[in-house]
Order: sequence, then structure tokens, then C-alpha cells
Amino acid sequence: MPKLSARQQQILELLRAGKVNKEIANELGIGLGTVKQHVVALFKKLGVHNRTMAVSREIAARAPETHKVSSLVAGEGLLERRPCIVLSVVLPETATASAGRLLHQTLASYAFDHDALFLARRGHAGDLIFGIQSPGEHDLFLVLRAGHLLADTLAAHDSSLRDALRGGLTAGLAIASMNRLGGWSGEAIATPAIAEARESAIAATPGMLRLGTSVRELLQALSACGTVFATPEMPFSGLDRLPCCTETSWEPPLGRDEELTFLETRLAASPDKGRLILVEGETGMGKSHLCRHLASRGAVLRWSVRHFTSQPDSGGARVYELSSGAPVEVDTILAALTRRADDAVRLLIIDDCHLLPGDVIARLAAAADAACGVVMLLAGRRFPEALSSQAERLRLGRMSQEAIEALVERELAARGMPSGQVATIARIATGVPLFARQLAARKTTSALPLSLRFVIGSRLDNLGLDRLLLRSVALSDAPVEPAALAAAMGDTVQRAEAAAGLAVASGVIRRDEAGRLSFAHPLLRQAVIEAQVE
Repeated sequence: MPKLSARQQQILELLRAGKVNKEIANELGIGLGTVKQHVVALFKKLGVHNRTMAVSREIAARAPETHKVSSLVAGEGLLERRPCIVLSVVLPETATASAGRLLHQTLASYAFDHDALFLARRGHAGDLIFGIQSPGEHDLFLVLRAGHLLADTLAAHDSSLRDALRGGLTAGLAIASMNRLGGWSGEAIATPAIAEARESAIAATPGMLRLGTSVRELLQALSACGTVFATPEMPFSGLDRLPCCTETSWEPPLGRDEELTFLETRLAASPDKGRLILVEGETGMGKSHLCRHLASRGAVLRWSVRHFTSQPDSGGARVYELSSGAPVEVDTILAALTRRADDAVRLLIIDDCHLLPGDVIARLAAAADAACGVVMLLAGRRFPEALSSQAERLRLGRMSQEAIEALVERELAARGMPSGQVATIARIATGVPLFARQLAARKTTSALPLSLRFVIGSRLDNLGLDRLLLRSVALSDAPVEPAALAAAMGDTVQRAEAAAGLAVASGVIRRDEAGRLSFAHPLLRQAVIEAQVE
């Protein structure tokens, strides 16, 4: 590691903790522009291109020599198929040069803050690419936020530019050169999604963002409200809202009878004081479906129901109300709990709470304890044990094989597809409802749907595991011996064992009694195989 200044060391530690630029600025008490200057200087000193590479190099430097897996040099990079989302925007040729520069500056700054790639184009056009550095299940909403920010910035410069801006949004797979421990190497990227996004932008109505079919399918698969689009275009002026479905009734989740009984019992009892229910579960376990169903049940009981969800935003998260998609301040939600009127809130639901800061979750929990007659349900991956002594917890685990098969059969029947694949899909889904639904909905049985590429890719990338190790284990039809794995990787047994130890500790790879290695989940293995490019 090169010698870093005290400030650069501070910033590197905060990057390692996952802080974004605004959080770093607040913690260190310096300006956002100053943080960006320090980060650029840090990248240059470390010889890296992004945050993931910087953190990986720092981790490798801290580890003892025997535990170093590989250095992050371009020669050790691998070509991979990566899920990506591409936003392409263009202003008319009549726009001023200053408007074109502002478009480029705004997109470049947003890309820097969110680990996206920015492609500047001649004239008044540019592209943002999410997912190459590290795909995330919320990338699509960050891209929509980028479109809204750009439109607002241009409108502040010239009010006519918002209505003149045109955009295209597509999703697909890109072939990119990746470092072994994560992060784009900066050497190569190729995807037809870029050309498709540019064509959509040209075809879009002025003032509108045209959504490709793949993007609309992603929104339906990953949105907290199961969004269905009647039109392929959205106005830039409306991108501050969450795309929402207007349906108010949802079928009860299959295979969750005990959980539904638990929740129905709490709804049936009118509490003398506030009641807080925490629904926990990993991605894909059906928390959002349960929240939607509970909201519809509250409406049947003629309760005043408020249903919200959280989405990531610059430096934190933003809360949206699902009935309208409008952003809502947390203070406004808390104020609604104290109202004493006929339409006072009886049931308050907030989904994806793990995206919210800890102090905000604590305030919500405290408000639930104090709100007489209100049932508050917070759903997220996991909540602190000390959050509230009054809280009741409901943990969503994997569903039974019988329940998953019933879910797959229902999904296939809804699409008019034969039921011959029920047992196979249910076995691969291994009890995860999201996996079951998306596998049943895929157009081909030989490839993972794009939605699962984002979900699985996000998990694998965030772990920072050795890609060459994952690929070597995935390509073996049987559990592989450590010595054979080292030979396949072209590395020493000691280094292969160190890399394997991290993968086993993360739960991605498992080790049998004989010490042989294999993937813990068939979909993880399939994702790694499909990402490979020879």
C-alpha cells in the first residue's frame, strides 16, 4: 500500500464501512466537493478505478501474506456477463452548449456518487450504466432518481429544458472485464442495451422517459407494489414518485398460514395501546407480499390504512406512500399517528425498513409504543434486538417443499404454461418464494431471469469473493478437492484455501466431511456459470 495521508486513511475506512460521499462529508465535517476531491486523489494513489477496488486493496494489504488471494492487476481480470440498467438521455440540437455541459456534469456527478458508469457523448447526450460495478436490486429506482435529478437541474437552468429532454431506459446483460475480487477493471464493456436505450431516447416523446420491456418486467418483479405499466413512457416531471400499481386487493401468500394467523389475530384485537410488529426475512421471502395482503385486509376491516415503502436515495433512503407513489417525510408519518379524528391511522405499514437509518427506525418504534389504538408493522431484513421491548417479531423463513410446489403451479397456471416443470422449479427454488415466482415466469428454462441476476449478483458482489475460485467450483460437476481447485485456479493450495475459507464463511460455498467444496445453492452456481465468458 502506498503511504496515505491521515485524511485519506479516514476516508478509506469510511468507504470500507459502505459510506457514500454525503455520509462521509457529514461524519468528517467537510464539504461534499472536498470529499470528492479526496476520493479522486485516493483512487489515483492506490491505482484503482472505484470504491470496491480501493477497499479490496486495503483489505488485501491488511491481511497476512499467507492469506492474500491475488493482487488487483488487470492481467488477473476476468470477462463476465453482468446484469445492467442503461439510462440514455438527449437534448435537442437547438439546446445551448451550456445546457449540454450541465447534462454531462450532472450525470457524471451522480455516477460518481453511486458507483455507476457515465458515457459522455458528443452534443447534448449521455448514458448512465448501473450494475457493472455491482448490481443491486434497487438499481432501477436509483436510475429513476437520476432522471428526476437531471430534469430538475436542467429546468433550474432553463425552464423549457425539462419538456425538451428525452430519455430511454433499458436493462440487459453486458460483457465487462472484472477484477478477481470485484469491481470493473476499466478495460472493456460491451452491451446491446446501450444502443437500445439510445434508440428509445430518440423515439421518446419530448419530456418523457421511454421504458423498455425488460425494465417494465424488472419493476413488476422487484417493486414493493408489483407495478404493472399500461404505457411505456413516464414523464420526467413524475420521476420523483414511485411507480405504483392501483390494485387494492391481493391474494393471501401461499404457504404462510401460521404467519397469516399470527397477523390476523393481532388485527382482530383492538389494542388499548400501540402495537408494534416486526416482520423480518431475507430478500425474496415474501415480506412485501405479506405487507400488501395485510393492507388489503385492513381496508376490508374499514380501518384507516397507510402503506409505505423505502427506497435508497443519495446519502440514505426515502419513504414513499404506495397508494400514490409520492415521497413522504418520516416526520409527516409520525404526525399522522397522533391525530385524534375519525380518519386517524389504525394500521401503518412500512416495507424495506432496513434501508432506513437506525435512528429513524428507533423513532418509529417509539412512536408505535405511544400511539394508542395503532398497529404499526415494520418489514425489513433484520431489526436490532434492543429496538423495542414491546415489539412482536415474525421471522419469515424458507417455505416447505409442498407450499413452494403449490406456488409454482399457481404461477404456471396463471401464465397458461404446462405444469411439467413444477417439481424441478420447486427443487431449485429451495423454499424461496421470489425464486419460485421468477423461475416460473421466465421465458426459457435454460437461463436465469434478469431479476434474479440482479438479486443474486448483488449478494455475490457485496461479499468480495474471488471470482476465479467461484468459477472453478461452479464448473466442476462434483465437489472439488482443494488441490484440484488450486490447479484449476493456477494458484497455490494455500491461497486457494484462503479464498475458499472466505467463500465458506459467507455461506456461498460449503465444505463436506471430506473437505471437498461445492456451491451451497444451485441458483448461485447457475448464476456464476451463466456469467462466465470464455
